[in-house]
Amino acid sequence: MGRGGEGLKLADGSVNQIQGAFGIVARSMGQVRVHERLLQAAGVRLDRAGAALLHMLQVRGDSVRVTGLADLLGVDTPTVTRKIQQLERGGLVARHADADDHRATRIRLTPAGRRTLERVSRARRAWFGRLLEGWDDVDLAAFASMLGRFADSLERDLEDARGS
Repeated sequence: MGRGGEGLKLADGSVNQIQGAFGIVARSMGQVRVHERLLQAAGVRLDRAGAALLHMLQVRGDSVRVTGLADLLGVDTPTVTRKIQQLERGGLVARHADADDHRATRIRLTPAGRRTLERVSRARRAWFGRLLEGWDDVDLAAFASMLGRFADSLERDLEDARGS
């Protein structure tokens, strides 16, 4: 279902509109103010870096080494170590020995960390619900399907770029 040169020319207006819309979405989703509103709605005291780290642990579904978290988040290891210490003091993560290398430690979510992420997720879902208020079921289903297709394409492209 690829487009040749002619098909892309016909769709240039749509591609420009999509690109512009994603620019707005990316800027909006990355705003500190949006993040703070979601955390406030969730009743959670957590900064963006802490939320990103907890989310990455949740996505990984298992314990992760500090160096692995740093790689996944694209930051240096000392930065992750400081954030882990803060989250550990808050009872949101725990350290344990790496079974394969006893010199290393692994980080995992605690039950309190999971509950915190659930609260943030509920707040984010409520926010999306407000943004999509008034959309009918047909439009929601179409948007979900097309956005999912786009996300799959984006993910494949990023995986291809990593493999190069």
